[in-house]
Amino acid sequence: MRPPGEIEVTPVDAVPNDDLISRIDLALGSDPRFGDAAAIETRNLARHRLGLGVLARHHPGAAGRLERLAQAGDAELRPLMYDPVLRNAFENDLTALERGAGRTGALAGFLESGVADTLDGVGPCERLSEPRVRPWPGAVSWVWTDLHPSSGPERKLSARLEELLAGTLSQEGSGGRVRPDAGMLSALTRAAALLGELLPRTGAGVLPHVSLTGFVRDELADGALNSISGGDPLPSALFLAPERLDDPWTAAETLFHEGLHLKLFDVLRTGSMVADADQMVPIPWRVRPWTLTRVLFALHVYAHLLLFQAAAAAASPAVRSRYGTPPATAFADRATPGSPAAAEGTHTTGLERVAYLARQAALAYGEGLTDNGRRFVDWLVGAVSPLAPGHLPVPAPSRPVQARPDVRPEVELEARGYRQARPVHVCPIPEQGQLVAVSPGTPRFQWLNGHAWLLYALCDGGDLTSLRARYREAAGPDADAGLGAGLAGLLSAGLIEPVGA
Repeated sequence: MRPPGEIEVTPVDAVPNDDLISRIDLALGSDPRFGDAAAIETRNLARHRLGLGVLARHHPGAAGRLERLAQAGDAELRPLMYDPVLRNAFENDLTALERGAGRTGALAGFLESGVADTLDGVGPCERLSEPRVRPWPGAVSWVWTDLHPSSGPERKLSARLEELLAGTLSQEGSGGRVRPDAGMLSALTRAAALLGELLPRTGAGVLPHVSLTGFVRDELADGALNSISGGDPLPSALFLAPERLDDPWTAAETLFHEGLHLKLFDVLRTGSMVADADQMVPIPWRVRPWTLTRVLFALHVYAHLLLFQAAAAAASPAVRSRYGTPPATAFADRATPGSPAAAEGTHTTGLERVAYLARQAALAYGEGLTDNGRRFVDWLVGAVSPLAPGHLPVPAPSRPVQARPDVRPEVELEARGYRQARPVHVCPIPEQGQLVAVSPGTPRFQWLNGHAWLLYALCDGGDLTSLRARYREAAGPDADAGLGAGLAGLLSAGLIEPVGA
């Protein structure tokens, strides 16, 4: 959420040249783990397919529809599983199964009603919208205009979408959704065009993570709401106050900001970054500390906004002629009254804040991150550090990989052999060198890299001597050191089981 009460602050000291901006844009927008929208979507769709298969085993009445959806092509599956209502139901069902808290059957209920039977590239909530509007050319997103349900199941779907929005807005607020007019829609399209023109990889790269764009007004205790992204309660959705569209640069920055949040939500669905979910971090410009996860979200946005501000300052005359002159200053929200920063007048700029957050994530609280989380911080901070030389912690060229606490670094290979556990559902992603696996009972998704995938494939119940020989043949004669640790990880994840002893 963008807090109200923005203030002007000093921009980045030195405006980098176009080549540097382009290199950073490429680095942030093309990394297959954290930056490339298509790669992130591929992993999420694989997870959705496996999750639908898991739910089919638990809900026989909807099994046919669940399995049909799991087997659909990407173009058919995406608009359904990125529909805010269905995606929320999907995540709630899987969470309930994983925690052993019972089976809600929310997704099965919607599917059994038939609202998602049509596979034509239009999601069930979008199908209710009138007029039906896409916010920018080539968008996978749709704009919340008006919903016109015509049946009981459609009315239930519409009511659930309204309920999710109400739960996302602040409870002390007094506002609600705004129906967009032609001017607002045109300004939204223009903002997306500017964002993509300014940052072809990172700017355009947040747009595929947006499935629903809406407009709201909400008066909070400390001012008007500017924008908000849905996150878990309202997945793949962002909302803007209409006033954010008055200036195309402000609109583009707001779209970028909230789109980045949605992007990181999608990234986190396919790889955890925080090992200690209860770790709290003091934030000088806020009264209350943040979770380490929230620190990563804020760092992700502030780091990208350094690039946006630099690109805006270096915008060409042609861009300025189309969209006007960019603001001469960057923006950061006010420090919360009563916070150390409010009292001392510090941490007023995005640069100050990204520097603080980077130090907390990379140094002070780095041990609270997973290996994936540390790679994320190194990638993000390393990419934008040329924009703020001397201000950000420079990642080491190679950081030692820490063993997960629940996986032994080695295992005594006393079993006669190993075989793949049953039942386990898998979905290969060969272009990313990954295999996704999940057990239907208590679904925990495992993301196997190329090495773990190889070991998993070799565990066919044969004897250990044969497994070791085939492993050496595939991985090289000096790879024995990785055999025990790899098998330990697969055993811990419940993907293989010993044969004999």
